Order: sequence, then C-alpha cells, then structure tokens
Amino acid sequence: MTRALLLDMDDTLYEERSYVLSGFRAVARAIHEHFPHADAEALHAAMVEGLDVQGRGKLFDGALMAFRIEPTPELVQHLVSVYRSHAPDIALWPGVADTLAELRKDWRLAVVTDGLHLMQARKAEALGLAELVDTVVFCWEHEAPKPDPRGYREALKRLGAEPAEAVVIGDNPLHDMAAARAIGARSIRVRTGRFAAVDPGRWPPDADVPTFNEAPAALARLQGLSR
Repeated sequence: MTRALLLDMDDTLYEERSYVLSGFRAVARAIHEHFPHADAEALHAAMVEGLDVQGRGKLFDGALMAFRIEPTPELVQHLVSVYRSHAPDIALWPGVADTLAELRKDWRLAVVTDGLHLMQARKAEALGLAELVDTVVFCWEHEAPKPDPRGYREALKRLGAEPAEAVVIGDNPLHDMAAARAIGARSIRVRTGRFAAVDPGRWPPDADVPTFNEAPAALARLQGLSR
C-alpha cells in the first residue's frame, strides 16, 4: 500500500512571519515609488511595529498616515494587491529540505496548504516545493479551507493512498489535526510558529515534536506502535 504524508506549509516547513515581512518590504517600496518623501525602510519598520503591537488589521492605513498620506480605499486596495502578488523572499527552515528527501524514500509527500491561492502558490514556488514533494494541493482552489477535509482527500487521491496509510503533519491542531481526524488519518503536531502554544482541545495529535526535522523519528515510533 502507498504510504502518504500530508504536510502543512506555513509555520511547518518555513516561518510564515518571514513571508509577512517580505510582503511589507514590497508594500513599502510601492509606497515610496508613489510618495518619495516616505522612506521605504521607515515604512517597513512602522508596519513591523504595528504587526507586533496590534496584529494585522489596518497596518497599511497606519503606515500611510504616519507619513501624512491619506489611506484612500483605492490606495489601500492597491497595496493589498502588491502584498498578495509579490515574489516572496522566504526559505525553508534549516534541515527541512534534507528531511523531506529522507521522508520521500519511504513515503509519498503532498503539501496541503490553506490560504489565497495566489499567495500560497508564490510561497510554494519560492520554497522550491515542486522539486521536494510529489504534489501541492491549494485548499482554497478547491473551495475547501482548512479544516475542511476535501483538500486532504484530494491529496490522497493524487498520491493513490488511503487514509489508514496517511499521516498529517502540521502546526495548527484546529486545522491540521482536526482534518486528520475527519479523514481517519493519524497526525503529528509540529510546535513551530504562532500556533505552537495553542491548546489542541478536541484534536490531540498522535505525536508531538518540536520541529519538522523530528518528524522521521516520530513516524518511526508511530509505525512501531501500529505493528
């Protein structure tokens, strides 16, 4: 039977915050191009500070107003488009590429990722995932935002695998572990990113590891328990 790993992307294989900061740099450059008095580095710093203090809401409005630029709906929407369509400057966490290569010797691999298709596709391209896994499923392309299990079922279909022979690996128990439960697969939680301390609630994982690079050892333990 085909053994399959269904892998989350954001905050599991790389730090999602690095994508956000990369987008801020693109937006800062776009603002500076139209309003030369607004320094790109200062704009970027203002957005990062806003992110850390207030979260992601109305960050572009705040950065514009800090430089006495009116945040018209048209301008803000343009900046949102710049953010979503930019070519991200991101990289896999150290060791992840080697871990994927190790896992691929015994498993078929699918990345199952949630979010706007344009953004997620650009992330996957920047990370070089097409060369590292067998397929990438963009959940929103299938109108199946996590924890909707349809994206995971699509991944299983592409890999020719059954849920009983699959393991979901991800950082967010409310998405990844919940979906694993819904399709009847086992799961491994990776304690990286902004959901590292989230209570799993009704969706505890079958194994829990500090980083993705510990996944092979966790898989070996799960395989041993299932024999």
